[in-house]
Amino acid sequence: MKKRLGIYIFDNVEVIDWAGPTGVFAVARRMDPELETFLIGDTPSPVVATAGLRVMPKYGLADNPSMDAFLIPGGLGTRAELHNKRLLDFVKSLPAETLLVSVCTGSWVYGAAGLLDGIRATNRKNGDPNEPMVPIDRLAKLAPNCIIDRHRVVDSGRIITGGGITSGLEVGFHILKRFGYSSDFIDKVAYIMEYEQQWALMRNDLIEINE
Repeated sequence: MKKRLGIYIFDNVEVIDWAGPTGVFAVARRMDPELETFLIGDTPSPVVATAGLRVMPKYGLADNPSMDAFLIPGGLGTRAELHNKRLLDFVKSLPAETLLVSVCTGSWVYGAAGLLDGIRATNRKNGDPNEPMVPIDRLAKLAPNCIIDRHRVVDSGRIITGGGITSGLEVGFHILKRFGYSSDFIDKVAYIMEYEQQWALMRNDLIEINE
């Protein structure tokens, strides 16, 4: 059956945060064309990511595309998205079977939506030099009832969070696992990407909570 990953993008979204999992799925599709990933914006209008990269989403939130997982990346623009009522309402309206995924500061949005109460989650652990607060500490402030975790990937059941700008690659591999793909399949994807040595190092920096 087709498995669909929708990735939300917005102005000043961090490129690697969404390009990492997109790249994982692009390679995985060579072995299973039933996999699909697409970009969703607040509207279908172009957004400007970090480094001035202009990106065209396939859908807007109002299109409400069918998907098995919805991923929110991080980036400087996440600060504005915390106050985007359309996004917060959209996240809260998704079917219970839709996985809610984030990379880096994307988990702030789930915290702002009140979805991390009693949930274990992570965020970026190293801040920028000019940031007054490390992102994972800001997550604790935004969601005081969240259980803060410092693993690279935290799977709390429906909600999966990745900490750090490059963790989107490991998050992408883990989504494949949650979609039912075998370890051999995922290892093959990592091998094709010439990421197998890093994957071997990072694959155990993960915690799964059975709920």
